[in-house]
Amino acid sequence: MNSYAAIESEELQKRRWQIELEFVQCLSNPNYLNFLAQRGFFKDQSFINYLKYLQYWKEPDYAKYLMYPMCLYFLDLLQYEHFRREIVNSQCCKFIDDQAILQWQHYTRKRIKLIENVTAAQQQQQQLQQQQQQANGMEAATGGDSAAPTPNVNGSASTADGQQTSSALQPVQAQPGNPQQQQQQQINGLASGANIKLELN
Repeated sequence: MNSYAAIESEELQKRRWQIELEFVQCLSNPNYLNFLAQRGFFKDQSFINYLKYLQYWKEPDYAKYLMYPMCLYFLDLLQYEHFRREIVNSQCCKFIDDQAILQWQHYTRKRIKLIENVTAAQQQQQQLQQQQQQANGMEAATGGDSAAPTPNVNGSASTADGQQTSSALQPVQAQPGNPQQQQQQQINGLASGANIKLELN
């Protein structure tokens, strides 16, 4: 086959590719398989070798041209003698045909449902991530506000611990000492007050 393909012209290769593409896709029909089996094609060794050769359509470069990918599944089954022998039975063919129709009827619906479930799960995950980011941002903002000191009316600043630091200097109370020293301080205070009054008069 390779030596023959080497001497084929480009036009003949294109024609052969189109014929093989059409034939491989016909294998997706169980009734056509039953037709081939009843006429003895599956007992011909050259035809069985041709089915083995057609397995190159399973490669991604060729499979992308198939409109009925189920044909590849039947192509694999045709590699087994047991399936080639049983497909000649009309009841077996009818059962396979019914199952294929059910698959085609419900495939699109199931596919859409799976896609919707995946999309909904992705959207829910994105919403949870956004909510988590917003919560983290609010915690960071409230943490910064509580750490900063807030001014009070009395000119003091309150910290996050509830403590206040006075901005004005508090008067220092006199420490208890000798009674004679306290009496002397009182006399000095009275004397200074009397001097102030004399100066005013």
